[in-house]
Amino acid sequence: MRVALAIIHHANQYLITDGYENRTGLREVLGSKNAAGLRRVLDAHARFGIPANLHISGTLLEAIAWHDPEFLSELTALYRQGVVELVGSCYGQNLMRFFSYRDNFRQLQEQFRLYKDYLSADVRDVSVFWPPERLWDTERMADVLTDPRLLNGGYQYVVIDDRVLLSVCDAGSPRHQYDHAPEWRRELFQPWRIADGHGLIALPISSTLRHSIPPTRPEHWRELERQIEWLAASTSEVGDQIAIYGDDMEKPAAVGGWEAGGPDAFEQFLRWVDENSSVRPVKLGEWAETARIAGTKQVETGTFRELANHFHAGEDCGKWYFAADWERYRGYFDWSKNRVEHLASLGAEGSLIGLARKHLLTSAWETAWHTPPSGPHGDPSYAGQPTPWIRAIASHSRHAAVIAEAAYWMRHKTEDAHAYVYDIDNDGEDEIVMKNECLFAVLTPRWGGRLVYLFVLDGPRGAMVIGNPSDDWNWMEELNKHMEVPANHPGALAGQGFENDCFEPQEISGNGAEAWVVLRNVQRDSMALGLCKEIRLRRGENRLTIAYQLTGALPFIDVVFGLSPDYENLLRSGKRILSPVDRPGARGWKAMAVAVWVEAQSGTWLPEARLFGHGMAMTLHAAGPRFTVRIGATAAQEGGGEK
Repeated sequence: MRVALAIIHHANQYLITDGYENRTGLREVLGSKNAAGLRRVLDAHARFGIPANLHISGTLLEAIAWHDPEFLSELTALYRQGVVELVGSCYGQNLMRFFSYRDNFRQLQEQFRLYKDYLSADVRDVSVFWPPERLWDTERMADVLTDPRLLNGGYQYVVIDDRVLLSVCDAGSPRHQYDHAPEWRRELFQPWRIADGHGLIALPISSTLRHSIPPTRPEHWRELERQIEWLAASTSEVGDQIAIYGDDMEKPAAVGGWEAGGPDAFEQFLRWVDENSSVRPVKLGEWAETARIAGTKQVETGTFRELANHFHAGEDCGKWYFAADWERYRGYFDWSKNRVEHLASLGAEGSLIGLARKHLLTSAWETAWHTPPSGPHGDPSYAGQPTPWIRAIASHSRHAAVIAEAAYWMRHKTEDAHAYVYDIDNDGEDEIVMKNECLFAVLTPRWGGRLVYLFVLDGPRGAMVIGNPSDDWNWMEELNKHMEVPANHPGALAGQGFENDCFEPQEISGNGAEAWVVLRNVQRDSMALGLCKEIRLRRGENRLTIAYQLTGALPFIDVVFGLSPDYENLLRSGKRILSPVDRPGARGWKAMAVAVWVEAQSGTWLPEARLFGHGMAMTLHAAGPRFTVRIGATAAQEGGGEK
């Protein structure tokens, strides 16, 4: 009998960029067809004609679309050729059992939208679900996965680890026994209908295959061949059999800490499959459509063995999520979510509330992940603690509340210009908010006197044009601080070399025709000590006017402006919608009807704009003692202009 074999790759990264000193960047993750990286794995599948069942997380899709859109073209071609079958999951890879039905529904829909937008996929064909961290909980997950309102009409199949099919009632349970002394059982290679699972069918991953592929050692080959031979000789009158391999795609790609020999060994494995008459490689969804179901099983909560046991998360990951060292970060997320929903309930603008909610989806990525002591994800320096980059992501969930504040103002704005001090993001540091009927701006005195958010409100919907909060912050937990390596969050009005200098407001005025703020550099060890920025916003205008006054110690300065016109659409569409602003005397960028630009009365623009996470940075070289710049934005329909 030929053994049905399904190969599932789980490609998951955050909205990463390049230029890190402490982790793998996106360019290395994607790699090339001739070296390590995801490209080589996909190319191997194409050359051997062996189907790849692929889940690629929404956050990774957005990063690729911005930094390497050619990869998406290659992937779309493989999808259309039938080499790739898409597997679904949650956009932000959140641990679903700790989130509400509505949160999980939004996660699922967002992933489908990106499959449609970036891969031109017919998501009605996406029938197999990959649970984040392979954590299954029937009671918390089955309802939402089978919701007919999902863009695929509801899932039919869910991938789980074979051990999760076994009961875990006590310390001597079948699941624990299997962990300590695994044995091949026919039931662990068959599809099972999940009791009380609304018709969902569980498809078990083989532990043996997961630990043997790619076969980098002789014992891997022995186990792999033995299991296939055993399955080929095994028959079942009840339920068809299948061998499923499923794991991180980074493993055969040899990136992110995985073994360097992975790509060569994986290609050897595919060659073996291609030449082995006992094996029939399949697309999992297609195979499951006609497969005989073995029966119905009560599937208890569980995850993969290492996470449950060796990483000390527990079967339900509760030991991580409810850990004392995660409580603060759980609190950040809960505060931000509650603030967003409160402002939404008061009648905030829908598009910006949508962006705030999307940022919360992103901020739930790999919820509460703790660092293992060893292995590709391990680091003995942080073993047993929340991983630094997960702490940073959770900390930055608070940006969603700022977006919601802008959304609320857009629906309740007045004609007057306003300026005031307010800890808008609950980080313990005061920000300065400036707003009128056209703009909503937030400046950080503590971190360089920079403009960290700008929202434009003069069109049919609100849009963020400065700020890129969902893009990677690496290990930096502080809000609004300038990120140095890589420089992924410049904001605007960032003086090079002085991006994190401390400023203090000298004047704040504004509840009428004009609002203004004077910020003075008070960083005692800085050459920019004493530098002043006077920021003005007039009633009815869609521009900020910023007058700089330098000191004798600083005769000139380079000022960086990071622009992200319509940040939400840049996330959903990539840089294909980005183009330069064509305005006399101005430099800037637009995404369809949303534009943001900078006008400088003096100074010299550096010729090249720099790409950062879903934005473009421009640098103005300006001489003192005084110079003025203006930052303008519009979300009006084509033909809209400056006010």
